[in-house]
Amino acid sequence: MYGVLYPPTTGDYSFIVELTQVSCSCSVEFWLSTDIDPRNSRKLISAEMPYMVDYNTPIGPMSYVPAGSTSVSLHSGKAYFFEFLEKAFNGMVISEVKWRTPLETKFTSIPPISFAMAVELNKTTGQYVESPMATALLGPLPTSVLQSHRRTNFVGDTVYPITQINVLPPCEFKPEYVSKHYVAPYTGVSQVFESTVYPPDDTWFRKGTEPGAGNSPVNQKIALDVITLYKKAFDEAKTGGEVVGLHYMEQTKNRDSGSRFLLEMDIMMTDGLVHTSEFVYLQNDNKLCHLSNLQWTPNADVYLVVSLKNLGEWVKHLCYNLEDLYAQTHDDHFELVVVDYDSQDTNVESIMKNSALKRWKYIKKTGPFSRSGGLQAGIDYVTDPNSIVMTIDMHLTLPMGFVEYTRRHVIQGKMGYAPMFFRLGPGYTEINVNGFWEVLTYGVLALFKSDWSTVGGFNVRRFADKWGGEDWDVIDRVVSNGYEVFRLRHPGLFHYYHSWDGMWGNKTTHMTHW
Repeated sequence: MYGVLYPPTTGDYSFIVELTQVSCSCSVEFWLSTDIDPRNSRKLISAEMPYMVDYNTPIGPMSYVPAGSTSVSLHSGKAYFFEFLEKAFNGMVISEVKWRTPLETKFTSIPPISFAMAVELNKTTGQYVESPMATALLGPLPTSVLQSHRRTNFVGDTVYPITQINVLPPCEFKPEYVSKHYVAPYTGVSQVFESTVYPPDDTWFRKGTEPGAGNSPVNQKIALDVITLYKKAFDEAKTGGEVVGLHYMEQTKNRDSGSRFLLEMDIMMTDGLVHTSEFVYLQNDNKLCHLSNLQWTPNADVYLVVSLKNLGEWVKHLCYNLEDLYAQTHDDHFELVVVDYDSQDTNVESIMKNSALKRWKYIKKTGPFSRSGGLQAGIDYVTDPNSIVMTIDMHLTLPMGFVEYTRRHVIQGKMGYAPMFFRLGPGYTEINVNGFWEVLTYGVLALFKSDWSTVGGFNVRRFADKWGGEDWDVIDRVVSNGYEVFRLRHPGLFHYYHSWDGMWGNKTTHMTHW
């Protein structure tokens, strides 16, 4: 839920999140802005209960307070944007944000007169509309508030210290579904397979009244077997820590010889909670081992490359999006690379200069717009072979944790990442979802720069002045060079409906695109 807070008194306020009847793997976050602008929000409270094998025995009640300052200064008569997120896997949780006002000594429930939801569901039309209560308190709300719900992905959201605790015996991974050989044009995608996840994630949406596609879950018995085997090995290693629970798991089946897992566990060490993320292998004889030849690179530089023409407003959207990601993660190792084909609608370079982005590069191109040519120019800009280069679309919203998640699925010399995104229909947003998962597009693709060089990048000559097919052509060469392409519906990765007017230098067209 999100909306506006309206404090009755000027002074210092303290907040807590109170949880009762906790019987699940739960995540809760409370964000509060310094004003009505969502972009000025900061996370006051974050709490996470790791996945519990036995969720039939409730825990609670319990309260969570801010990790830093315990109070914030608020002014009577001023509105503050807030956002409260809650997620529960395989169970339930009852939660409430409470405050302590300057005039009180105890935490109490926030009265309805002091807050209002920004939007609410119109039961007649089924659409989300501006809340009458919020309008009555503050008048018409800014568009930034009504369309601000961007923190949609809990999986991998919480930023923990990441460490590797080698408690499993080493082994090597030899994928039986990958081979280095020639593939016929546009057939490489047939050798890309989807993985499964656990716990279930936020990818199950609907298109109208039809059930929507989502990531398939790992079989629960298999998931619990992996957790049990890891915990047994951890306890036997006597590290001085304790396995608190499962954070996240992905399974990729290796045909008949077993399964690879990206296993992310929450470990309580003497100096606090840490987060492990490693690839392990479950053999058919039910033995679990650490994949020593499949290591992802923490803190690898990630370059996000876009190619555009006459999309100034979307450049602003992307800059705001990445500003949010930086504010939430403080990740200094990603950079936006914009290749602009002489846009006439606005000064793209000026937009980037005036943004709060820490790292960016503007590349100006002349001549007819070329998506493949622009993306290849961005790839060529990166000189470090040990950096990750990801081609993205201009009309996306990238969820929190997207850059770090990409790092974990791009292995130099072995694996690239091509996430699926959810294509929103006309007039729909992340808070009012309708559309479909784009399973045929591979335009969002991440590889190490050294691997882009190996596969040859985009075929600029063949796709110089046309759109469509250039992504499948790249996948053909990725697969034929023996690389695996990791494929998953990425929670919170949304693509907005847009017009194609002006994108290819033809301002008279009226094409629209999902």
